[in-house]
Parts: sequence; C-alpha cells; structure tokens
Amino acid sequence: MSISIETYKRKISSLESSIPGISKNFRFFLKKSLNYSDLNIILENEINISEAEVKKIEDFISLSRNKTPIEYILNDSEFYGRSFYVDSRVLIPRDETELIVDLVKEYSASNNPKIADLGTGSGCIGISLAIEITGSLVIGIDSSLDALEVANRNKNLHKTSNFEPRKSNWLEGIKDNDFDFIVSNPPYISSSDEHLKDLIHEPKKALISSENGYSDFKKISTQAYKKLKKGGILIFEHGYNQANKVNEIMQSNYFNQIKNFKDYQGHPRITIGIK
Repeated sequence: MSISIETYKRKISSLESSIPGISKNFRFFLKKSLNYSDLNIILENEINISEAEVKKIEDFISLSRNKTPIEYILNDSEFYGRSFYVDSRVLIPRDETELIVDLVKEYSASNNPKIADLGTGSGCIGISLAIEITGSLVIGIDSSLDALEVANRNKNLHKTSNFEPRKSNWLEGIKDNDFDFIVSNPPYISSSDEHLKDLIHEPKKALISSENGYSDFKKISTQAYKKLKKGGILIFEHGYNQANKVNEIMQSNYFNQIKNFKDYQGHPRITIGIK
C-alpha cells in the first residue's frame, strides 16, 4: 500500500507537543535529504513516497524522539554561509562563533597571515578563514583523530589547500612559533553546568573543562604567548559570563590591549589580546 506525504505531515504534526520543533525540522529534512521543493511540501499532499523514503522518514522520527539534533541527522550544518559535514564526533557550529572569523578579517594587516585554529573540530572556523583570507595558511589543531577525520572531510569538500589539519594537545606538539593569529573556541563548560543536559549528543570532551570551565583558557594562553609573533593576536570564544575571568587569565600571561566583543544577543562572547 502506498503512503502519501500527507500521512507523514499529520503524524509529524501530532508529535510537535512532545518533540518541539519537529515540524520545522521535518520540512528542512524533506528539502535537504529527499530533495523536496517548498511547493511539494506545502501544496502537494497526495505525493506517494517510496519505500526508501519511508525508511528515511521513519529514521528521522526515531532520531528526533531521541533528541538528536537535525544537523547530526542530516550530517550538515551551515557556518559563515557554507555547508559543513558534521556528526557526533564534533560540535555543531554556532552562529556566535562566526564572530571569530569576522574579527580575524578585521584585524588582519597582512595578505598572508599564519593562523592556528585550536580545537578545530569540524574545521568550520579554520576552513572559513582559509577561504575568506586569500593567501593565509591555517593550521587546524585537534587532539582527537576522530575530529581531524571530519576536518579533513570538510577540507576536501571545500578544496582548501591552505588549511592543514594537525594532531596536538593544543600547541604542545606544534613547533611553529610565528603565528599572526591563534583562535580557539575551547571547552569552557563546568562538569556541573545544567546546560549539559541539553547537549547529550555532542562530544563531552569538546564541551567540558576543569577548574569551573577555565582550565583550557589557562593552558592555551600560556602556550599561545610563546607561539605568536610580536603583535600577534589571541582570540577566544567563551561563555556569556566568563569575560572577566578570561581577561584576567590573558593579563596574567602578558597579553595587552585586551578587548571583549558581544554576540548577537548582546552577551560578552569573544575576547582578544595582543602579544
């Protein structure tokens, strides 16, 4: 017996109260995974769907019940206007992280800056910088081989020959000491933070940091000062309530001209310091 798209539209609608947002995600899923047009989705309710499509839709519903983010279901997330492959080995890119790319572009006085992207994950920051700044060399550093596999996949997807993934625990294994920029969106959530309950599918190693979320800021600041050129810039993304402490950490590691920048919601989100 054939099944029409209307059958699933009704089923999805009935799930909205128990799975908030599933209706919006379903429309996005139909477009991205099954190549449906807006016209198909909105007006053509009698379209019969194939057995293969039924399987994909049932998988979508099952994953949604398990609160799997739509980005992981589709293996796709947008960052800085580009599509990136993502899965549960890496964090899902956030809109506010795009500010790091904006700031490097604004502060870059050279046409060929050398940049380290620490905790590169999917590579979305480093690859975006490699594309946006012609002539740049971007080293995408991560301690996770799983994450580096994803970064390499995105490097190939975007054909960014000036993005170079490397394995290291922050800058410990990196011999280069001539970076113009070192940028990082490091783990900064305390293990007791209540927000972790909503992030069950993302890698905890990329989220949680000891010392109430500040351990990795301290490690990176110490290492970065030694690896930057004179006048080089360190850029951190951090939690909305961490700006003052991050300022203190950077000051204690001899960074100057420290400035905070707010995200789109008006929260202090990015801190920069100059060597």
